[in-house]
Amino acid sequence: MSRGKAKVAWEVVCLPKKEGSIGIRRLDHFNKALMVSRIWKLLSLKESLWVKWIRVYKLRNRSFWEIPYRGKMSWGWRKLLKLRPMIRDFIWSSIGDGSKVSMWFDMWCNSCPLYNIISARDIARAGFSLASKVRECIQEGLWSWLNDWLVKYPILNSIQVPVLNDAKSDVLEWRKSDGSYTSFSVQRVWDTIRPRDIEVPWYNLVWFSSCIPRHDVNMWLIMKKILKTQDTLSSWDVADGLMNVCPLCETQPDSHEHLFFDCSFSFQIWSRIKQFAGLMGSGSSLDSIVSILMPIAKRKSFKSCIGKLTLVAAAYFVWQESNFRLFKHSKRSVQEVVDCIMSSVRLKLLSCHFKKSKDAVLFSRLWELLVSMLK
Repeated sequence: MSRGKAKVAWEVVCLPKKEGSIGIRRLDHFNKALMVSRIWKLLSLKESLWVKWIRVYKLRNRSFWEIPYRGKMSWGWRKLLKLRPMIRDFIWSSIGDGSKVSMWFDMWCNSCPLYNIISARDIARAGFSLASKVRECIQEGLWSWLNDWLVKYPILNSIQVPVLNDAKSDVLEWRKSDGSYTSFSVQRVWDTIRPRDIEVPWYNLVWFSSCIPRHDVNMWLIMKKILKTQDTLSSWDVADGLMNVCPLCETQPDSHEHLFFDCSFSFQIWSRIKQFAGLMGSGSSLDSIVSILMPIAKRKSFKSCIGKLTLVAAAYFVWQESNFRLFKHSKRSVQEVVDCIMSSVRLKLLSCHFKKSKDAVLFSRLWELLVSMLK
């Protein structure tokens, strides 16, 4: 429980993999999405004892959106009411016969909710009630509100009269952030309310079905350039006693760019294994290797899988060797590290199944795998 600096902020860790993180869902966001499902059941008039009880004892012929947040309330009811500002813009009503949609409180047009525009006093003076439905405010295809309102509230001029269809019921819809409508689900609610970031192009390179988890987490940190190399530690003022020299070659300053794979030690490692990864044309820098793998990273072919497995395993064991030398004062030769990489990747390949192809047969022989394993 000692204090220290985290490699990645928790807000970043909880972003999806496509947005450069590891896809852990924050419990508070997911819990809110689950609670919204209760609100959805209430608004969609789902047949349940809880919905009936809430409508009789809590709503009392009022809209869920107009219930004041004050006075003595149960903990659960208070939590549901506190979610209203967060989800207000995403719950919309598609008008059918207009008998269930609140005229003043529901979202059924771009100018809604009208209660935010028209005062409660004007609504009462016009002969309406706060419980009025859309159907009750339409007569012979025209709005039945006062003409004075069009002057006092100019925005009302832009609201078209919906065409009522007596054969069709009003439907509740979930409106996503991009303005499109979809059916309701907890997954969609979570995806709407969660924090967002831009998508990264390399997530298929790091996260794939045949990955080795600890290797991929390490590769994720490398791609974000947040591993605790000595140049990073020196900026945190926690590098007392460190020389800020690469522990592998002991000639150049330690950094992400140098360690993968410009260092003479890691360069020898990559030179010996890149033929097994089918990446003979790659350079020694991580960027050049990634640029070759990116076009095929999304595929599930043997070539794509073997290239990604070999790259992330090489990065993992190079980083491991760096830490062994720096903190445990133990050293392995280039060949010993290469053997660790080859053994780790080969063991993983033994548990995988791929479609039989020319590349699959070639790599199977190269890695001394049984061709009969291919489907």
